[in-house]
Amino acid sequence: MRIADRGMRKNGKIFLLILCLMGLPLFAQGAAGRAPEIVLSPKKAGPGDILLITVKNEDGPIEGTFNGKKIFFNPSKNSYKAVVGIDLNAEPGRYTLELTINGRTTSRGVTIVKKKYPLQRLKLPEDKVTLSPENEARAEREQKEMAAIWPVESVRDWNGNFSDPLPGKEITTFFGMRRIINNIPKNPHTGVDLSAEEGEPVHAPNDGVAVLVEEQFFSGNSVVLDHGQGIHTMFFHLSKVNVHPGQAVRKGDIIGFVGSTGRVTGACLHWGVRVQGARVDPLELIHLNLE
Repeated sequence: MRIADRGMRKNGKIFLLILCLMGLPLFAQGAAGRAPEIVLSPKKAGPGDILLITVKNEDGPIEGTFNGKKIFFNPSKNSYKAVVGIDLNAEPGRYTLELTINGRTTSRGVTIVKKKYPLQRLKLPEDKVTLSPENEARAEREQKEMAAIWPVESVRDWNGNFSDPLPGKEITTFFGMRRIINNIPKNPHTGVDLSAEEGEPVHAPNDGVAVLVEEQFFSGNSVVLDHGQGIHTMFFHLSKVNVHPGQAVRKGDIIGFVGSTGRVTGACLHWGVRVQGARVDPLELIHLNLE
């Protein structure tokens, strides 16, 4: 072997070692002749946020996990995109994002920052707070039934951006509001409450399937839509529902009408969103550019 060949090989090994020490992925060139570019938005996500992951300069296929949970990449304009839900109770810290692009795997740390939500103190009549044994048992049963929906992975039904199910309405209770009722801390608010007149139509924010349609103790007449790939939307306190379990819906279809059923003081719509089971702010979902 010639001395020049030895030098080239030695320099090449040193170069690869430097890349590894710097934490740079050893990817092949992407579709545009450049290494894949991974963009996170927002750059600093907190509990209740939706993290949008965009991979550019690559034709795919792309697979990934966030904190060990599967995420789904879909083609968009000149890129692939995936949505990741950061649960309302997620602890701030460093989480692992792992991507496999064209058979090559890389991982990177994603920092979840602390996020503060407003606190509300309420004084209510005791009969509005304390449940009878029968109602408490019913509420627990319905809570378990609802929780069984979220881990299910389903085929993508959603198409394009998500829309507001009840546009132009005032938000009376924001997502993440933490409540202390009669000096007792309660669970934070996991949706947004929209003020509206009784009977106003509520529209499906995207294509999906109705996976729960029933009357429940706390949420009254309720509808949950499965949009696929771990994205669910839910609509509570409806006066009347306009879908049945298993029914496919299209974006804009009327799925029900505003009401005051369940444990609520007046007509409103409680609108909630889960992404891979994580409780996230619904406003984050409709602000995403997924096209």
